Amino acid sequence: MKIPSNSSNITVTLKRLVALLEEDETDEYGILQPSQSAFKLAMRLVVDAYEAMGDRFPRASASTDEQGSIRLTWSKQSPECEVRLVCPASAEEQPYLYHELGDNYAVEPDVTASILVQWLEWLTQA
Repeated sequence: MKIPSNSSNITVTLKRLVALLEEDETDEYGILQPSQSAFKLAMRLVVDAYEAMGDRFPRASASTDEQGSIRLTWSKQSPECEVRLVCPASAEEQPYLYHELGDNYAVEPDVTASILVQWLEWLTQA
């Protein structure tokens, strides 16, 4: 894989993911750092999606929940739409994709890199 420039969307997204590992372990609300399984899954899906999309890969924001799951969010202002990838803290739980455009939203229960690519393409073309 060719490593893109520092300002590219994939580099920004990967830096945001890695930054989650540098958080304090916990705060008063719960876990801040992602679990190892959530982090590995998020990295694998993002890198595989980038390899399929190349420079069309959009930039994502990254956050964790109080259990250590990772949520990656890709959003667009006009029209207002969003794709969210949730990688659960536990390897036993299934990751899922949430997508919405206006009042229409749905969850994709089976997440693979190619399904992520389909929804990121949908987002960029919406």
